[in-house]
Amino acid sequence: AAPVGGSVQRLLSWRPLVALGDMSYSVYLIHWPVFVLMMAALGRAQLGTAEAFGAIALSLGLAWLMRRFVDRPAQEHPQGDRIVAKKTLVVVISLALGLAPLYGTRAVLDARRADERAIVAAAPGDPRFPGPTVLGTSDPVDYSDEPIPGPLAVHESWVPDLPEPCPPEHEELLAGTKTNCSALPGADEDSPRVVIVGDSHAQQTITPVAAELADRHGWQVTEYLTGSCAFGIWDAYRDDCVKRNEVVLDLLTEDPPDIVMLQSTQTMQDWAGEIQRPGVQAAIEWLTSLGITVVGVRDNPRSTSDLYECSSERPVDSATGGCVFDQYQYLAELDPAAEFTAIPGFIEIDPTDLYCVDGECYTIIGNVYVYMDNNHINGAYSRAMAPELADRVDTVLGLR
Repeated sequence: AAPVGGSVQRLLSWRPLVALGDMSYSVYLIHWPVFVLMMAALGRAQLGTAEAFGAIALSLGLAWLMRRFVDRPAQEHPQGDRIVAKKTLVVVISLALGLAPLYGTRAVLDARRADERAIVAAAPGDPRFPGPTVLGTSDPVDYSDEPIPGPLAVHESWVPDLPEPCPPEHEELLAGTKTNCSALPGADEDSPRVVIVGDSHAQQTITPVAAELADRHGWQVTEYLTGSCAFGIWDAYRDDCVKRNEVVLDLLTEDPPDIVMLQSTQTMQDWAGEIQRPGVQAAIEWLTSLGITVVGVRDNPRSTSDLYECSSERPVDSATGGCVFDQYQYLAELDPAAEFTAIPGFIEIDPTDLYCVDGECYTIIGNVYVYMDNNHINGAYSRAMAPELADRVDTVLGLR
């Protein structure tokens, strides 16, 4: 091998580097549980610079202790009758040091996740987490608490199904379409009926609004939701989606409800190419011809980036924060479904002013994350929007 240059040799023989190399395996074994435990304790998806250096220092300290009191004694005194016992002790201690943090991490994460869930569940009415309701006030705010949901609870932000299953005959008709069919009973069997039909965006945005309306008026609600399957009369949907739409359209035609709620537009990732949902106009025209009131809801912005992960920064005295993006880069200047309001019996609800303010959209509003990923409104925020959107429906229907 070629000789190593003097300056390089001096660097490699520098005592701190030699010591680090000497305990490298201990560092390898210990550092990851230290980092995970620290992130769990702080409730963060990643550590800041100061926390990261602290975790490194703690890892090095624990690794030195392991090297000093576990590895080195076994290496320096390998002879004698107790060699097997010593090696066994080394293995046991090494496993304990590796596995104990693993189980400890799981316990810490589970406890932290439970805390985050509890905070989200108690958020309605909590002045620390007003969500979009703060946009209508000029009161001073103080958001010293971390925004919700936390990183361990965000993936549980899906709006749940309604509490009861659909009739078995509906489930049978929808077999093979991967449709979530669920129902919310009304005040009585003669209560007005509302049907939600669409995809996961309808689930995240419309279901909480329908539930709010049902709570106010005693209405019955049924939902037919299929991932990536919008509601419309159009033959370009994939096979399962075509079947779902045909089955639901037949059910609505045979026994028309009072109201159908659906997504009226579809946004595009990171550009303003928002369009009317394919086939939705034909569906609206058919349903309204049956005497059904159709409530359309405009889609929300979508991105190629994770809108939850992009930033958790916000001033404690500001209603908005996180990432900021131009409304007109993500949404059409005018709601593409607005023209459907010329169809008698159609109502269009546009929630854009609850995501964006004066042309700028935010990913944290009222100390609540607006999104749970790159395109879905998170459940905590959608539930906070529901009363305002229900008010808008009530106003158009003359119920308030």
